Amino acid sequence: MSEKLKYSVIGLQDFIISFEKYCEPCEIQKNCEYGRNNPFSVEINCNDIQSAKENVKYEKLKKLQKSEDISLSYDDLIKKININMQSIFSDIWKNRVKKKKQEIRCLDSTKVDPILVSQQGQDWWKDFNRTLNEIHDECEKIL
Repeated sequence: MSEKLKYSVIGLQDFIISFEKYCEPCEIQKNCEYGRNNPFSVEINCNDIQSAKENVKYEKLKKLQKSEDISLSYDDLIKKININMQSIFSDIWKNRVKKKKQEIRCLDSTKVDPILVSQQGQDWWKDFNRTLNEIHDECEKIL
């Protein structure tokens, strides 16, 4: 697990990722909506990840059906589909974390030096990606 991010199980298929350790006092953080007493967190359900995987699989299957031989079976087509989990995690990051940049001041390049935002965002993304991989592994055991 990440040194900064931690996740907890809050239901059978529900997890919460807490950015609490990122909320240590700093010059930028004093203007944030989130802080030590109210850490930013993201809820993830196994079905969120599974649904995203199915959507990607469906889109890739539609493309393959147009380009592959019509005699191929559904199972043969499915075997040819490779799902990149990084892109799914990236979408979750974009929709659940980056969209909150107004509330997370250190991720808002309009309010903070873009170089600092870039470094902070990269650190957060790396930890978030690693944590989502662990959650995905846990979800695979459940589903």
